Amino acid sequence: MSNKIGVAALAALLTLGLFAGSASAQCGTGPMIDWDANAYAYETSYNTTTLMSSAGSQLTVVGIIELFCSPLSFLDASDPGKEYTFVMSGLTSAGTSYTAVPGFEAWATNYAGGTVAIHEGAPRNAPVAGAMPLNPPNATVPANFQDGTLILSGPLANFHTEITRIGTGTPVGNFTANYTFTGGTQAPLFVGAGTGFMQGVWCVSNCQIQQGYSAHPNGKFDTPPTAAGNSTWGAIKQLYR
Repeated sequence: MSNKIGVAALAALLTLGLFAGSASAQCGTGPMIDWDANAYAYETSYNTTTLMSSAGSQLTVVGIIELFCSPLSFLDASDPGKEYTFVMSGLTSAGTSYTAVPGFEAWATNYAGGTVAIHEGAPRNAPVAGAMPLNPPNATVPANFQDGTLILSGPLANFHTEITRIGTGTPVGNFTANYTFTGGTQAPLFVGAGTGFMQGVWCVSNCQIQQGYSAHPNGKFDTPPTAAGNSTWGAIKQLYR
């Protein structure tokens, strides 16, 4: 048990370091879609004091995308005339598992099901960090994160959050999930692609969380693996003529 807890703590700290910087830094070999400060999570049955999610609680995550990389680099998330937003919904909590040993605590929660939808809209009307309307769902959350043209959508799987605290320090968290894009105007780009990986910070303390929200995530969709296509040596040679 102690080895598992140590690994969980190390993973949380490493994740926090990886994603603490600006999401709009640079496209690398992994990130395909990145978001930074303007994303929030909320649940139907979650205790922000004990960090416990009740079994059956419904998790929703909304956010504004900051950066697109290949194969979506033709989309400009910084265009002042457009807004790219996402909503993850339908994630059902299995209940939080709490573990404690002297000097260390961990909260792990698995969520079943869920879908993600990414929209392109205008004007920019989604609320940002520091100005999120209280106690969602409300008039603008999630509504203003799911207006406009649906460009990508699909099922989520294995959504998992891990929060750890060493001693009396600040709790730090991370999340991981799998996604598959099957719908939306840009879905043809992902025909034949495999399941993608999503990960990031799951901040629950000292990160500007307004009333009614459970976490302030910062994360990315990694580029999914592409299916190997069949070809012939003759066809390959044609590419270099």
